[in-house]
This record gives sequence, C-alpha cells and structure tokens, in this order.
Amino acid sequence: MSTEAILQALSKVEAPGCEGESIVALGYVKDLKVADGCSFRIELPTPLTPARRALEGACRAALSGFSGEVKVTLESRIPATFQSDGKGLAPGVKNFIAVGSGKGGVGKSTVAANIAIGLAKAGAKVGLLDADVYGPSVPLMFGTSHQAFMEEMELQRHENPPPPGQPPALRPLLAHGVHTMSIGYLIDPEQAAIWRGPMVHGAITQLLRDVEWGELDYMVIDLPPGTGDVQLSLTQNLPLAGAVIVCTPQEVALADARKALNMFTKTKTECLGIVQNMAYHSCSACGHEDNIFGTRGAQDAAEEWQVPFLGSLPLEQTVRLSGDEGRPVLAREEPGPIGDALWGAIDRLTAIVAGKVRARPRSLPVSRS
Repeated sequence: MSTEAILQALSKVEAPGCEGESIVALGYVKDLKVADGCSFRIELPTPLTPARRALEGACRAALSGFSGEVKVTLESRIPATFQSDGKGLAPGVKNFIAVGSGKGGVGKSTVAANIAIGLAKAGAKVGLLDADVYGPSVPLMFGTSHQAFMEEMELQRHENPPPPGQPPALRPLLAHGVHTMSIGYLIDPEQAAIWRGPMVHGAITQLLRDVEWGELDYMVIDLPPGTGDVQLSLTQNLPLAGAVIVCTPQEVALADARKALNMFTKTKTECLGIVQNMAYHSCSACGHEDNIFGTRGAQDAAEEWQVPFLGSLPLEQTVRLSGDEGRPVLAREEPGPIGDALWGAIDRLTAIVAGKVRARPRSLPVSRS
C-alpha cells in the first residue's frame, strides 16, 4: 500500500454536488498516513449533508482492495466568501445567499425555507431573513408568529434588562434549527406594510444591523418577488455570495426569471443557480407523472443563460401541507422525491459557494445608497 496508490483509488470518489470532480482533485483529502493500513481526514468546505456523510463509506469501498485498517474522519470547515465589510450589517455571517424570483407564486419562499433547514440539519449555523416586507411568509412556514416573538422579547427584557434609555436587543427566533427574522414578527399580522422605498430600505437595514444574529455560516435571504427596492438595497449594501433564482417551467415564469437574472447581473451579483420548482406532478395513487407546467423550461434556460442548474423539484401535496403546518419538507423525517431533490440542490449550491472561495477572493460591492 503506497500513498500514490491510495490517492489514485480515492480519485474515483466523486464529491457530492461537484459532478465529475473527485475529493482528491478538490483537495479534500488531508493528513494521509500509511502504516499497516491508512488514515486520513476528509475536510469539506461545505455542510455534512446526507450525501457527504456517505463519503466515509464510499472511501472504504474504494480502498476495499487494500489490506489493513482504513480510518476515515469527516470534517466540515465552512469558509467565508468575503472579508468584513465594516458596515455592521450582520457582521458574524460568513456567507449571504439571496433567493429570488422574477414573479410570485413559483415557490420561492418554500425553496428558501427548505434550503435553510437543510443547511442547519447538515450541521451549519444558519439564519433566515424574510426580506419580503409586503408579504412575509416565514412566520407561517416556520410555525412562528408576531405574538411568539413579542413574548420572547418580553422574556428577554425580564431576564436581561437593557441599560436605561436603550431599547431591548432584537434576537432571531429559533425554529427547526434556523435563526429566523421577519418583518412579520415586528408588526401585527393583520396590518399592511404600506411603505415607500426609503422606509423599505430602512426596515431591511434594521433587520440586518440591529438584530443580534451571532456567528452564522450562512444567511439565507428570502427576497420578495420581482426586481424592486429590497433587491437593490441588498445587492448594493451586502457582500452577497450570490443569488438563487426559483422558477417554474412555463414561458411566463421564464420571462420574469430572465428579468431577475438581468437585475442581478447589472448589480454585479453572481447567479449561483436556478431551481426548477413544480417540474412535474406525480400521482399519489398510480405514480403517473404529469408535466403540468411544461418540461425542462428552467433547465434549458439555465443552459442558455450559462448559469448552474441546481435541480428540479416535483409538485407534491406534501409541500403545501408542510408549509401550512409550519414544518417545511426537510423539517420532516419522511423520505421522498421532493426531499431527495432538495438535498441534491443543497449539495450543488453549497459546492458552488465553496468553489467561489477556492477560485478567488470576494470583492465587496460599492454602495450606491
């Protein structure tokens, strides 16, 4: 057994989310030692999703032809895609990932919620900022509420009174392992937010600057649909790792998704990939698949626009039920096609974010505010 032979065998083990790239080529294999067997670490710049946890078994299988004991240790060390911007906007966050769409009704918030929950279940420290000030959906989808937030604030006020003359600190609500914050926590749920651009900008800035987010590996930002004030404020004032675009296969959704992509391009925000939601409906009785909104629309668009395709998600009743119950799909334990597809998208997304760190340092955007 030689070091070269072991590395050659391990070069056949593909890194999840990195189609065609091995754990050896990406430099994930560390501290390889050969003596009556071998031992090494797999150090991943990504969370330990189910596919990545399976790497230990894959490595053992690749080395099954060698004699001696094989010791494999899995580690996750998630790097930041930028240096501190000095603006005091969530300074403890390593990676900001925006999730947007060109139009409403394509499941953007559902995808954002499940990405955040999946990252947390994979061992990352995660925050979710609901930036849709006009239609916040995080309270409903996570089973939280304005009342629960106010009660938590009151409890904090009694346990840790703020200094005289200072307001109490704002802290995110923890739900399904995710630190969540929404404008829906701060205003009565029956009250409409009738705000102009400067007020929207101020509200988003407050949610980033005045909330004690703590140290986070990722902050997922659920953008409102379209290309308005919130998107401009965030892309101009936050060092985003990039943005995910959620789209359905039909042409009307693709036309608006192109507008979202153009907006991100103009604001020098990299598109990390496209998620095709509601790609097909699988009959729960017979398993027949119907392409209700067309086939491959977003996938073909991703190829045309030369941006990564993160995966297709089926249209399932489970998604609607889980959202209404405040327990998104990945917060449940039941396996299924939608869960598998979401994990695949998370693997590809986090691999792309980690690849940005390997490729080049992140330059900060210039504020135009």
